[in-house]
Amino acid sequence: MIGNRRIFAAVAAVALAFGAAACGGDDEGDAAGGSLTMWTFKRTHVEALQQAAAAFKAKTGTEVKVEAYAPDDVFTAKIQSAAQTKDLPDVLELHSGGEDLRVGGGGLLADLKGDFDGKLDRFLPSTRESGRVTQQRKDSVEELSGATVGSLYSVPFTAGTFGIVYANKEKLKAAGLDPAKPPATWEQFLDYLKATTAADKDQGGLSLGLKVTQTGFNWIYEQLAFAYLGQQKFVALFGKGSAAGFGSPDGVKTLDLYAQLKPYWMPGASALGIDEADIAFAQGKSAFNVGGTFTLAFLAQNNMKPENVLAFPIPPATGGAVSDLRLAPLALTGLSVTSTSANKDVAARWVDFLTSPEGAGIFAKASLDLPATDLGTQAESLIGPDLAALQQFFTGPAQNTYDAGNRGFRPPDYDEVEMGDPLLKLSPLGEADAAGTGRTLDTVIKAMWDAK
Repeated sequence: MIGNRRIFAAVAAVALAFGAAACGGDDEGDAAGGSLTMWTFKRTHVEALQQAAAAFKAKTGTEVKVEAYAPDDVFTAKIQSAAQTKDLPDVLELHSGGEDLRVGGGGLLADLKGDFDGKLDRFLPSTRESGRVTQQRKDSVEELSGATVGSLYSVPFTAGTFGIVYANKEKLKAAGLDPAKPPATWEQFLDYLKATTAADKDQGGLSLGLKVTQTGFNWIYEQLAFAYLGQQKFVALFGKGSAAGFGSPDGVKTLDLYAQLKPYWMPGASALGIDEADIAFAQGKSAFNVGGTFTLAFLAQNNMKPENVLAFPIPPATGGAVSDLRLAPLALTGLSVTSTSANKDVAARWVDFLTSPEGAGIFAKASLDLPATDLGTQAESLIGPDLAALQQFFTGPAQNTYDAGNRGFRPPDYDEVEMGDPLLKLSPLGEADAAGTGRTLDTVIKAMWDAK
């Protein structure tokens, strides 16, 4: 990410040198002729975007050409090069809440406030302001130093969250479990794990990309701790000088709950990257896999049929504060109109269509990525039962909803890796117990606060 920041600092300088290239350059005639171009960094989105583009053309007569440049560094460099040659597309799909702000701060994106401020209620609440310039973001993002607070550089497109468990229905059935019934509690989840590992010792366990150590902390432990403790006590775990931290009785209890997974990790789990763990699950090497709502699309790309997957959030432990855990979605990608587009009105209409229930439904059903558009009661008819089942986890009472995007109660220089490393030693490595892990995490948090 640091490399991308440096590139976009260069992009900002280029934009200033060219006066943000707002006049549209030599492509004005083509854009006015009823065609648009769109770039994305996700190759897996191209076919789905093309399907949506066909529907848009049928409605408006406007053709949309979709191109993908991957991986991220290639995409970033492509934007930088196009900024210099004044050859940017009309629409960009960008990482939301970061990349979109940096590119917009560089003068390369149009302000969509006038087009979409009255339409933001179509999106899931926790995603609506992801592309907005706020004073806090202006203070922390170098490229936004000259931006106007309130500008909207993107609207949310795809959304998702971590803390989703995927189960192989065939393995559940082989273990005598109901493949249509997810475990309702942490204790039932452990029973499911016990049953599948008993049925298949080598391939009945749990996979997760623990080589990226913070996944265990971010994707399982935090949801488990939030549900057991409730919002107030969960926040206290990270407090400055808190007596209610990870080493407190409540904190140790949550760590002990997490440690109960130790017998059920698939062989070699600690050496697997995130993609490797997902692929192992798709290949039948584990009965359960933890990821995000976005993991379903990757599993399908690796030949696992969505109908063979049972998905559910991390189950809450019995006796905790929350018995029906919900997960607030994050905006993952956003849609932006470039400041160089010669046909901004039509480009904005394309973005409007893509984020309407119709357009979002076409895209989501083809890509298996959840839209940021709140489809409500239309979800199952628009995107099918598998995706609709995932989107239902996004809505519920605030007190039951874990929000991974709420970071304000953590130290300013919060380091996820430093939190993940001790948890890995607790489980699956078994090199520390819950009480010792709690003391270590409190020491880590204290050092982060002291470094402020």
